[in-house]
Amino acid sequence: MLRSFCWLRCTASLFGGGDGVNGAQLSFALSSFLFELFAHLQGRTVKRPSPGLFGGARGYLLLPHFGRSILLRIGTGGGCRFQDSSQTVRDVIQKSKLISEGPPARYRLLTTRSNLENGSVRKWTFGQRDVKMQNKIVLMVGETGTGKTTLINAMVNYILGVKFTDKVWFEITEEGGDNHMSDQSETQTTTIIVYEIFIQDNPICLTIIDTPDYGDTRGTENDKQIAENLYKLFHNDTGVKEIDAVCLVVKASENRLSDRQQYIFDAVLSLFGKNIENTIVIFITHSAGLPPDNALNAIKKAGIPCRKNEENEPEHFLFNNCQAEKRNPTYNRVLQTAWEQTEDSLNVFFSSLKEENRKSLEQTESVLKESKRLEACISNLKDRIDFVERKREELTQIQKALEENQEKIKRNENFTFTVTKCYKEKVSIENASRWDRKATTCSVCKENCHEYNCWCAWNTEWCEVMKNGRCTVCPGKCHYTKHVREDKKYVTHSEEIMVTFDDFKKQYESSNSESDITFDSNAVENVKKEFESSKKQEEEKTSIEKRLKEELTKNEKEKAELVEEACTSIMKLSEIALKPDSAFIVQCLDFLIPRAEEPGKLNYAQKLRELRNIQPESQERVNAVTGYARAGLSKIKGAVTRTNNM
Repeated sequence: MLRSFCWLRCTASLFGGGDGVNGAQLSFALSSFLFELFAHLQGRTVKRPSPGLFGGARGYLLLPHFGRSILLRIGTGGGCRFQDSSQTVRDVIQKSKLISEGPPARYRLLTTRSNLENGSVRKWTFGQRDVKMQNKIVLMVGETGTGKTTLINAMVNYILGVKFTDKVWFEITEEGGDNHMSDQSETQTTTIIVYEIFIQDNPICLTIIDTPDYGDTRGTENDKQIAENLYKLFHNDTGVKEIDAVCLVVKASENRLSDRQQYIFDAVLSLFGKNIENTIVIFITHSAGLPPDNALNAIKKAGIPCRKNEENEPEHFLFNNCQAEKRNPTYNRVLQTAWEQTEDSLNVFFSSLKEENRKSLEQTESVLKESKRLEACISNLKDRIDFVERKREELTQIQKALEENQEKIKRNENFTFTVTKCYKEKVSIENASRWDRKATTCSVCKENCHEYNCWCAWNTEWCEVMKNGRCTVCPGKCHYTKHVREDKKYVTHSEEIMVTFDDFKKQYESSNSESDITFDSNAVENVKKEFESSKKQEEEKTSIEKRLKEELTKNEKEKAELVEEACTSIMKLSEIALKPDSAFIVQCLDFLIPRAEEPGKLNYAQKLRELRNIQPESQERVNAVTGYARAGLSKIKGAVTRTNNM
């Protein structure tokens, strides 16, 4: 890219020109020396120029440099002078469309466009790809109004080598709705756009992943759709496989992240594992160049994981968003200072993108899959623990009824008792977000193996909970063919019913099939034996009580095993998760800690309490994220109700 010309004219007389050395020879010797010097400084192997390249006495050297190129012209005669030119800018103008004359004159880059994932991801490319170029890949995340769009264009202008004095401003984004497009359709408001900028003779190229402005009026449904589209981009064969930086955009005036912002950052960061933390940086916009204490405190208070600088502060970069403002001589100095502030920040930012810090999204994908499996496993274990607890209550009620009616049992009298029946039923999924409208269930174990966020797999074989063809969640670890993915799931019901002892007996005597009123089979068998042998009433009563106690003991053991498995899973999830204090993990800990303490034999309670011992501000963030999500779900349910009533 030709950003400036450095004209260096050297005459033979400057060196004396004597002893048989003519000016052309001196010129060529000097040009060769400078060429090799530059190559040495750049760490490159270059071909030594020949005299013919310069037409005898004059020649040109194209010296590529980051963000621009220097064209060094060497000739004989005259003196030495430097002349600034903007050849690259003129070249780019020819490939752009004028928006307004300015100053600065605003141009929109003419890009080649393509779609991925049925249009949920779009790719806009400027220039021709060169595999020799070093590509820098940046993900931009920010709420509506943070100035993310201006910042994206500022990065593009920086790569193009545009200076304040060029009085031009290039834009790759488009104005309007989603991603600044005029069409406000729901699909476009969640579309991810990948901008690719390739500049001839520039040693690097740039890829910017632009997430649509989060937090628009469509709420959590849109926010989660954006996260899904990002996930698709990372998994697409022609998508993004590596990343250099995840840039979270906030305004300098922010002294507290809103519930919506915290939800946004959680939604995106949940796509990554802990290995990505060192690539996360903070872009602070609308900055006057002063220390951004408010914004940094907001980031720290929200517990946003990110790279730390030498002062152990979140790694941040300051930007002023007035580069495209119309120039006025009265304010030119202020505008130039703002421009240079952004340019300096981008220079430091791009210089910080070391090759060794680049993260492969294949590694992130494996971490993400494991996280999803663990989350699904923990959710299932919570349900099973809840079912076991309800079953225990059912057994306890039966035991109590038998104890209270011992005399009637001895006299072979009928009696009635009340019990809360616990059972599972498969029901249609209703009033759920689009992410939870499908679930993967096991037809053998009668379990929900992937109840929440089961949206990216088209069939059970590709569901995240499957590994090597088998489920990692259900008790039987069944084959994926024993599972079904549909808009139904298992739910646990509790129903209080009245039961007569005679009916209780007859239903089990008349049929071996499962009756409508189902209780513990051992307890029923004991009751059956009571009636079959009137001579052993007292002995059988004792046997019933013994069997019930055995069932309760078995129940407690099963619960302890489930709690232990859940504790192990959540500790493993905390180790690999980017946010160990996420709302999901905190809620699971609140559920598990009291249950880990109940058996008295587990060593997990203290470890779980340590995980749960988050700072008050983190608890505030968890409450905010949960509240925002619940509010979004309430809107969905309200919309469904209104639709059904129409």
